[in-house]
Amino acid sequence: MIHRNIIYRMPTVVVAVVLWVVAGLAAASCGGSKSAAGAGDGRYQRAPMVETTEEALKTEVQMIHAKMSQEVGRSAEAQAQYRAIVQQHPNHAAALYELSRIMEAENRLDSAIHYAERAAANGRDVVWYQLQLASLYRNAQDADKCVKQWEMIVKRWPDNLNYYYELSNAYLRKEDLKGAIEVLNRVEKRVGISEEVSMQKAKLWRAAGREDKVLEEIAALSEAMPQESQYNIMLADSYMKNKDYAKALAYYNRALEHNPNDPYAHIALAEYYKSKGQARKAYEELKSAFSSAELTTTNKIQTLTNFYTGEEFYGIHSSFAYSLLEQVMQQSDDSTSYAAFYGDVLMRQGKYSEAHHQFALALTKDSSKYELWEAMLVSEMKEAKDSERLQRDAERAEALFPLHPLPKYIQAVLAYDAGDYNKALEQSLRCENLGFDKGYLESETYLLIAESYSRLKDARCLDYYKRFLEMHPKDLQVMNSYAYQLALNGQELNTAERLSKQTLSAQPNNPYFQDTYAWILHLQGRDEAAWPYIEKAAKQLPDDEETAEHLRVIKEKLNK
Repeated sequence: MIHRNIIYRMPTVVVAVVLWVVAGLAAASCGGSKSAAGAGDGRYQRAPMVETTEEALKTEVQMIHAKMSQEVGRSAEAQAQYRAIVQQHPNHAAALYELSRIMEAENRLDSAIHYAERAAANGRDVVWYQLQLASLYRNAQDADKCVKQWEMIVKRWPDNLNYYYELSNAYLRKEDLKGAIEVLNRVEKRVGISEEVSMQKAKLWRAAGREDKVLEEIAALSEAMPQESQYNIMLADSYMKNKDYAKALAYYNRALEHNPNDPYAHIALAEYYKSKGQARKAYEELKSAFSSAELTTTNKIQTLTNFYTGEEFYGIHSSFAYSLLEQVMQQSDDSTSYAAFYGDVLMRQGKYSEAHHQFALALTKDSSKYELWEAMLVSEMKEAKDSERLQRDAERAEALFPLHPLPKYIQAVLAYDAGDYNKALEQSLRCENLGFDKGYLESETYLLIAESYSRLKDARCLDYYKRFLEMHPKDLQVMNSYAYQLALNGQELNTAERLSKQTLSAQPNNPYFQDTYAWILHLQGRDEAAWPYIEKAAKQLPDDEETAEHLRVIKEKLNK
């Protein structure tokens, strides 16, 4: 009656713990059940109902108290209680096992192994005791004993495949590759060819440098599961590495025979054709792969950008790459994530309207990136269709990014085109005040300032023409404008003549250059020399008022 009285006096929470422990202690104290344990067995196994002596009940109570001390973290107290049990019952497997676990937790490995060996010897049918000992041998790096222990476990519980894998790993730690593979062969004999076992064997053979054996393992998988195209692809890839292209192609085609819509087989075959220099066939295979709904847009974009180098994508294979990207984007259900990338490609193709749409789409996802705004603005400028929209977008970009010059420059250009030269000058001077990062927009801004000053008949245009020409000394159009403004301002007529003559030498039939040169000669008092040039210019520019005025003035001078 001692047992019942103790349980009755315990608090409710403790009773739950006690009942859980008691359920297995009878088996532990008697050496456990004789039935083989499986992967799902409890730590303690229930024994058949037998008569229990008073001494046995007393030991059970001691185990309960020790286990409770252990569970609540009173390790020293638990150790003392388990040791007391072992002192009374030297072969008490459960107490020995728990002492081993406590020693292990305290990093006292030798003591842990000592108690685990005794627990395993006295509880041969309890798998937990055997697993504890195997684990300790592994931690102690005792490869021989670890292998021996796992061999015993596999023999006692042959239906648990996990134990075979542990045994194989134990052989590996012993550096016995042959033994590790032989264990996996045992698994194969029990359950047949499987990916898990064959791939592990292939991994081991590869570590041993036996590629022939690796191919054998993968080939066996391919024969056992022909519907799984990945094994044929793996074989083909291996033959590709060995430059056995005929076999590689055969296995790629075999993969597609069993699964013609497998995108990965098509991608692998595309790589094959690329290596053989067959760009068109590689493109066709990627096109087939990208038709599969199995691949996400991200998969396709990553495949595409990995397949072609930057030089190939934007250069020698751009027609294929751009076509594939267009296919991906048309099928995409997440177009905003890759809109900026697609927009860049469209810009390179001169498809500015489509590029603008993509950049605008990208900005709906993230409007905080100035690069996207700049790309959109440039595409709008190139498109040159909607100046009002360009003005609005430039103003929005300037408000968001006041320290970037392009939005200001665009507004200056639009103002100049609209004839508002003061506004054009104001915005372009703001660009200049911001400074130019690595020369970006520097010469363009100088020219816009020069032209704006010129329209306002302000001599300050000369300085900006000169700055531009220092950066672009061969720009004939600006050289002509600079020479003309020098002449109009009565400055450096000899320099103006030299520059104008230089433009005519390069383009003798350009009527604007002829007009400028004629007017400079006129200002030098050389109307006879000016006449043939102004006459030619007037014939080519019959509707140009300025040229007509120059013709009239020079003609009058010659008639005096």
